[in-house]
Amino acid sequence: MGSKILAKESSIYKVNLFYMCVVIWSIIFQFLPIPMKAYQYITFLIPISIYLFIHKNQGDRILKPKILNVKSTIIIFIIWVFSLPIMVTMADLYTSFFGNKLANIIIENHYEGFIENLIFTAITPAILEEILMRGIILDGYRNKSFFVAALINGIMFGMLHLNFFQFFYTFIAGFIASYLVFATNSLYAAMIFHFINNGFPTILNYIYPSEPDTAYAVSPSLLNSLIQVMLSVIALSLFIHLLAKINGINLIRHKQKSNEKIFNWPLITSIILFISFSIFLVILLSIKEKAPI
Repeated sequence: MGSKILAKESSIYKVNLFYMCVVIWSIIFQFLPIPMKAYQYITFLIPISIYLFIHKNQGDRILKPKILNVKSTIIIFIIWVFSLPIMVTMADLYTSFFGNKLANIIIENHYEGFIENLIFTAITPAILEEILMRGIILDGYRNKSFFVAALINGIMFGMLHLNFFQFFYTFIAGFIASYLVFATNSLYAAMIFHFINNGFPTILNYIYPSEPDTAYAVSPSLLNSLIQVMLSVIALSLFIHLLAKINGINLIRHKQKSNEKIFNWPLITSIILFISFSIFLVILLSIKEKAPI
């Protein structure tokens, strides 16, 4: 009887449909002459505000505004450190197979000054993208197992960036950020992780400016990378469980409570749109390279 009630809820269908609308909305604004600084606020803040207004009665459940203690914050930083080898390896694998032309365009700094750069590359995404992905979208998967919910959330977070290069390492970041929310029952955990991930390199680059086109010049051997990834996975598992223990949460006991279909037509449409737009970017980049100067 309980499973039937959950099935009627259609929470996954609802958030997948909302996600599809956000993807379409984001793609449309890729072609419009809007200021770079306004892009995240138009594409994310507007739909987020509409969704939260409609579902204002579920605001606490969606946003999980639990304040974290100092121990949790320190562990989140440690988790970020151990996540780096995995994300860097994913980026290196992409550039090894497909080159770094798209990567260099993506990581190019479009903002003037350190404060502006920090606001638009670290603070704003940490708030808006986390409310969207680990707030609204993850809430729709609340009746699935933690692993399934985190896996799908990571995939959807990767696709949100609308290019193949960012997809792979943001998939990992989204997966880990989802587990941080599960381990703390707080959206602030994911926001802190996201801010550190985007903000720490920005701060380091401000203190020690790097030379252009050198970010992916040196890569460790595949064997070393695999060893680092394996050790990182073990460390991440241990520290995420420690984080959950500190916050009085048992990650293992959570079981799937719903059989609602995940790959429904809104999610499939989103996947098709992501692949199509990413291919379009690759073709566009190729045409620009071949065009005479």
